[in-house]
Amino acid sequence: MIDERRFPRSLELAAAALLLAATGGSRAQTPPAPPAPAAAAALPDPYRNSFDVRKIGDGVYALIRNYPPGLMVDGNSVFIIGRTGVVVVDAPEASSDMLAALRKLTPLPVEYVVNTHWHDDHIMGNHVYRDAFPGVRFIGHESMLGYLPGKGLENRKGMIEGAPRYAAQEKEAVARNRHHDGTELTAEERAGYASDVRLVDRYMAEVPGAPVVLPTDPVKERKTLRLDGRAIEIHHLPGHTESDLVVFLPKERIAVTGDLVVFPVPLVGNPQSHVAAWAKSLHRLRALGASTYVPGHGPVFHDDTYAARVEKLMGAIAEGASAAAAKGEDVEGARRRIDLAGFRKEFAGGSKLLGFLFDMYVADPAVGAAFAEAKSPAKSGRPVP
Repeated sequence: MIDERRFPRSLELAAAALLLAATGGSRAQTPPAPPAPAAAAALPDPYRNSFDVRKIGDGVYALIRNYPPGLMVDGNSVFIIGRTGVVVVDAPEASSDMLAALRKLTPLPVEYVVNTHWHDDHIMGNHVYRDAFPGVRFIGHESMLGYLPGKGLENRKGMIEGAPRYAAQEKEAVARNRHHDGTELTAEERAGYASDVRLVDRYMAEVPGAPVVLPTDPVKERKTLRLDGRAIEIHHLPGHTESDLVVFLPKERIAVTGDLVVFPVPLVGNPQSHVAAWAKSLHRLRALGASTYVPGHGPVFHDDTYAARVEKLMGAIAEGASAAAAKGEDVEGARRRIDLAGFRKEFAGGSKLLGFLFDMYVADPAVGAAFAEAKSPAKSGRPVP
């Protein structure tokens, strides 16, 4: 149940983000809030840590997490149900609950689990499906084979050690209804912090004893599954991480994006994210012609408006970082050159909490990662044509 923020920019920054939030470290301003997209329905009770099951196609169900925005997340998932078996896309930390939901939909076995990338909130439930369906196959990018037993375990260890401490600070802030500096929490911050505490509690209950399940069927660039005649395309589109996969159903025009698309604020990591590749991958994703997008976190979208917004953001950051590097500027020069005020207003609106999340998960790491890529192309990950 911990989220991308812990890993995307590295564990240390995720912990710092938790600490800053708990101590009222938001730097957000309060411009007018933009209207939520039509696909983004109002979130339910912020103290519910659950998901909604939504049918989005014939035999296709999106399991959408319904907690409020905060520092911690757990991923969405998708069930693709055929006549003889099931394909699951992503296995979050809540997969035991999701498996129970699947059993209410069908008695059929899960044949494949596709992990859209290597972060815990998308892979930690793999063992749940392996235990329930011994013949299940796991599909992930080939880079996961080295990452998960190495850096992935290292990051998880740090998260297990650090997350409860920061969650305790958030819990105290909720109890006092005040930040560390004495300022009062907004209703949105209070709901987000309470949700964070619950997500950390579940993370600590689920993750420390969970085994790492590696891909049995690693993907390099592209793979197509056939489920009772249904084509399920798997595309390697890196950006959020080197391991990003997108699942596309061409007949239904449904794209399951992983964390290439995250609402309400993108989750960017430094050094794990590749900002220039991210923009190009989103361009390629949109070119597939999907009419429905299931993001890694957030509501189902029925057009590409939000994906295009993220593409524009990543492209602007990459372009500015490249210009700064070409002029011989340092990373601080790149930060001065890249004006994100308009994007911050688009993504955060008048929300103090979302403004903080934008600063922590976009402005700081995205510029740093993009500048490092511009200075050293070898760090930019696999080039995207």
